[in-house]
Amino acid sequence: MLNAGMGNKFEFDKEIIMIPISDILIRSISGYVFMVPVFVLYFLWLKKLGRTQSFLHTAAVFVFGYYLFGLLTVTGIGFTSTMTFRPNISWTPFIGMITGPIDTILNIILFVPLGFFLPLLYKKYHHMKTVALTGFLFSLAVEIVQMFGWGSSDINDLMTNTAGACIGFLVYCLLSRILPANLKKQLQSSRVNAVAEVLLFAICTFAIMVTAQTWFVHDVLNVP
Repeated sequence: MLNAGMGNKFEFDKEIIMIPISDILIRSISGYVFMVPVFVLYFLWLKKLGRTQSFLHTAAVFVFGYYLFGLLTVTGIGFTSTMTFRPNISWTPFIGMITGPIDTILNIILFVPLGFFLPLLYKKYHHMKTVALTGFLFSLAVEIVQMFGWGSSDINDLMTNTAGACIGFLVYCLLSRILPANLKKQLQSSRVNAVAEVLLFAICTFAIMVTAQTWFVHDVLNVP
């Protein structure tokens, strides 16, 4: 999964390409700007329903949203302007972890924020198995989308990404012990379907990255 190497290296389809960190920022921000109106309309809709969320929760969701775009950018999704189904799948478990320990570590780290944000924002995700399942499904979605010309799919990524989400959950559990109860309450969602909300954010992020983001980067910004 992970296409970003150390420093400013970027791996795509098994080839190492030098790409500035600024380019990664351009691509992630180019997708995120289309997500901001979605967030605004969504929270206005909740307000209309009488389910106004706290300022801290709303702000944290905006940060979480940018993380999702950054995650997909680093994995190479939306890196090219065309979609061609050409799966490059590695079904052999564990071998890649041994031969590429740095990529393994980075794949784990990449999903740690996901495992941290979910319980931080939603009571529904105050269980390891729920976070692990969500991390696995999100990683699986990334691997499937990568089959359309945006990288290689690897069974090891599913394991390392899921492990990263679980580690993020453990980090949250440790930090939650020292966070003020009122602060934790303000960060949590109120009277919303947490699973549906996370699914909505994930679907919108993927959809934008493979459509509006690629158009904006390649046709408007003329980034190759």
